[in-house]
Amino acid sequence: MKSSGDQESTPKGESERPRYRWTQSARGRTDRRTGATEERVELVERGASEIPTCDEYVDHYLAEYGRRYRLSSLNTQTGRLRRFREDFWGRSLDVSRPELKQWIEGWGPWSDRGPVPKSDIAAIISLYNYAIDEDDLPLARSPARKLTWRYKGRAKQPPPSTEEFQALVEACSALGDYGEMMRALLLFATYTLMRPSELYALEWRDIDFGQMRIRKARRVYRGTVEEPKTGAKVIALTPPARDAIERLPRSAKLVFTSKTGRRLAPRAIYEYWNIVLAVAGLRYHFYHATKHYGVHYMWTELGLSPRAIAAQAGWKLENAISMLAIYGHGEVGALREIDASFRRPVSFPGRGVAARLDLWQS
Repeated sequence: MKSSGDQESTPKGESERPRYRWTQSARGRTDRRTGATEERVELVERGASEIPTCDEYVDHYLAEYGRRYRLSSLNTQTGRLRRFREDFWGRSLDVSRPELKQWIEGWGPWSDRGPVPKSDIAAIISLYNYAIDEDDLPLARSPARKLTWRYKGRAKQPPPSTEEFQALVEACSALGDYGEMMRALLLFATYTLMRPSELYALEWRDIDFGQMRIRKARRVYRGTVEEPKTGAKVIALTPPARDAIERLPRSAKLVFTSKTGRRLAPRAIYEYWNIVLAVAGLRYHFYHATKHYGVHYMWTELGLSPRAIAAQAGWKLENAISMLAIYGHGEVGALREIDASFRRPVSFPGRGVAARLDLWQS
């Protein structure tokens, strides 16, 4: 096996095109971010025009992906490409479109495997797009073209109503002495639009009560403290969020802690939240009950602009409308708004004419 520094001669008469082969990792050990072992596939210049196998190219793609994106995104992408890598192991990346569609839908020769999870399709599309656009592999067309599926998450599930949200706040009392902390966490998450992982790492020094600002600088991902998913941001400390934490003890560095005084973790929140849900008689994920309700409230009740909500939530401005379509639930209460508007004694075009016609016809 050649090392990554080995050179191969170009056979005379063959065009200069990139190809793949296995090469030795320069570091000789597993890379924590990419998960690549000593045996890593790299793109090298060689005369022969060859297309790599599916497993080889997935390894290369993920190694490149890990250099461009954070570890959490890499782990997600790795999981979504795992089945493709396993099922097409040793096969050329030039998979025919009919077979790829059969594999995705789980029929024909792939009927024993069942359909591919829909969340995996976007990763496969990205893989082929990268192979053609970035690595210039000699694929005539992407076999995954126009197979796009966009994950909608819980966009179709309405957020809690005002009454349900109040019931959740009150149900925090079921946690006894910890009820005040849980209630503060629920309200603070809702009215700041912060993610649970960001709240786990929030420290008192990050909050400027005088300027009513929060420095969102950290999150906890799989037990490791790192930069937030949206990058470090300064967001508003809204009055209800400030009121929620004013009475919390400030003896610890962290704003929110577990029952034992340690840093919060998903498992602890899951346990506490299930008790709250049972008492309230409701079924909502914590993130849905806070982020979705908070965005909906700020947009439809307070009338905040998309740019203001995007700044608070950490979204890119150009994505504000599409994100509001997922988190804002603008359809909830929309018809009631129309009913209320037309109940007011206002004049509108055609109203007087219609009244005269009714009088004449009678």
